[in-house]
Amino acid sequence: MITQNQIAAGQSVAKARSDFDKLEDAYHTDKLSAEQYLDSAYALAHQYIYDGVHFTTQELTDFLSLYNQIAWSAEHHDEHRKNYYVIFLNNASAFEEAGASMYYAEKVNQEYKHNGEKDPLIEASTKSQIYMAEELYDKVIAQYIDKKPYLETLPALLRKSQVDVATGMEALTIVSAGVVDSYVKTGDTTAVYQTAQLVDRISAAIRDRAADNRQYMFYNDFFRLVTEYYVALFERDHIEVGRVLDSLAALKATYKDQGDYFIDQNLFPWRIDHYLAIKNIDSASFYVEKFESLPLLAKNQQARINEYNAKLQAIRGDLNGSNKYLTAALADERNAKNALMAEMDNLLYAYTQAENTKIDLQKSEAVKEKRTLLLIIISFAAALIVLAIYLVMLNRGRKAKALVAALNDAANMQIIAMEEAKHQAVREEQQRLGQDLHDGLSSSIAAIKYQLEMLSMDTKDIALKSKLDNLQRVTTNAYEAARRKSHEWFKTASEQQEISFEKQIRLLTDNALPDSRYNKTIHIDDNSIVNVDTDTRIALLRIIQEAIINIIKHAKAKNVGILVYEEEDNLILTISDDGIGIDQKNANQKKSGMGLRSIHRRAHYLKGDTNVLSSSEGTEIIVSIPLISV
Repeated sequence: MITQNQIAAGQSVAKARSDFDKLEDAYHTDKLSAEQYLDSAYALAHQYIYDGVHFTTQELTDFLSLYNQIAWSAEHHDEHRKNYYVIFLNNASAFEEAGASMYYAEKVNQEYKHNGEKDPLIEASTKSQIYMAEELYDKVIAQYIDKKPYLETLPALLRKSQVDVATGMEALTIVSAGVVDSYVKTGDTTAVYQTAQLVDRISAAIRDRAADNRQYMFYNDFFRLVTEYYVALFERDHIEVGRVLDSLAALKATYKDQGDYFIDQNLFPWRIDHYLAIKNIDSASFYVEKFESLPLLAKNQQARINEYNAKLQAIRGDLNGSNKYLTAALADERNAKNALMAEMDNLLYAYTQAENTKIDLQKSEAVKEKRTLLLIIISFAAALIVLAIYLVMLNRGRKAKALVAALNDAANMQIIAMEEAKHQAVREEQQRLGQDLHDGLSSSIAAIKYQLEMLSMDTKDIALKSKLDNLQRVTTNAYEAARRKSHEWFKTASEQQEISFEKQIRLLTDNALPDSRYNKTIHIDDNSIVNVDTDTRIALLRIIQEAIINIIKHAKAKNVGILVYEEEDNLILTISDDGIGIDQKNANQKKSGMGLRSIHRRAHYLKGDTNVLSSSEGTEIIVSIPLISV
């Protein structure tokens, strides 16, 4: 259904087309010079924008086609080239289109820099306005802190004519209309007064530099009074607030020759807030009506009007009427939020950029169509050739990489198996020698020790008895040394067994899980694998390898833990990670992936069980193997 607003907007666009056509006719018939036409078209566009007419990009491009042609026809029109994009920027900003605003702010920024301006602040100013419209005060403050060193040097730079006055105006927009208000909202007393003082310094420098430029003086006085308003509001000084608001209203009379459309958009809601605060209901009601008469520019403007009406009705005791307006305000607020979300979803920034690129390309194609077509064909053919070569090389690279990875895995497991076999052989030989030492030499020494004790007891010769006692002590020491060494070899063999197994685990994990990407924790309890044979240890290493492959492929983890311990005649192996987890329904079933099925199969071969615990916080694989079967 076509609404009354849409009909009015269509009529306004049609009238704007007629007015721009008249300007073009005046230029072509030499009634207007190029400079006069450019200034008139700039003023006309802003007149419609601030009367609430929202132009599409294509409409503005059509209306300003002659403006574009003249502005880019001579080098001395550099200011008008910047103003061309300023029109598009203000058209987007007036209706709070964040993406389009940022795009055209970048365009204006480029023109400033082309003219030698180092940091024109137009992008920062636009961001500040967007953040304020969305009440993102922390972002306004964060941006200000980033720009603060430069902003504090602006007064001196302005007086030395090292920056353009327009840059100083953008700085006032950022600090006065954004930062001071943000610090007021967040209650930072020191920052409120410091930023207000910065506004005064920048304002004074602009007045010294451009006192004869009425447009700059108008905006300069406006932002100075806006800052005074926020400070008075912060201090709860209602008398000062009223004085500042009267001074803002007086600007319209002082600067009759300047466009003052934006003053009422700010002044009326501020007056309403002021009169509500001092309980002047009649004045508040008067300005609510004035506010309702303004064009709806901001997305939440109608919501604010309904909210003010709700407050007035509540003060008057009409709760039903208040509830009606409050309900309407909430609906308008929802609509504003939905409009904002729709803008985000549509990626207006990218769309606007693409739309403008399309317009530029259409102009270029009208002149160079044949040559462009030929270049496209050549480029397309070249791209196909390059793509084909790339795909062939990519395919070969993938195959080679997969082959190398498979060979590396096979080689690593062969090395691990050989190392385990070697250590097993060393352990068995060491334990055999310890057993022989215990059973052979220790037993023989024990027998000699016993015989010496018997001889010492039977002899009556004191000298011989003394010698036998000495021999007995030496024999006892030899027996203790042999016995100690046999136990030491047994113990060392067990310890080396655990060290060797942990070394193999680390070899496996270090190759697959680099320290730069993963934190690894590996722990093997004392004596937990003393009685575990080589085949079982290799099977456990295979299980760990499968679990690591799963972690690399699917888990997106940062921390990996491997634990081996003995519990109630069972050897327990756990592999855990803090990744995204797996489907718990399939984790312990046949529907699980190849890696988990392989783990289940290897554990079953060892007469063991596998349990997989998984959630969004990570996965833990628990393998339990009975030590009796091992």
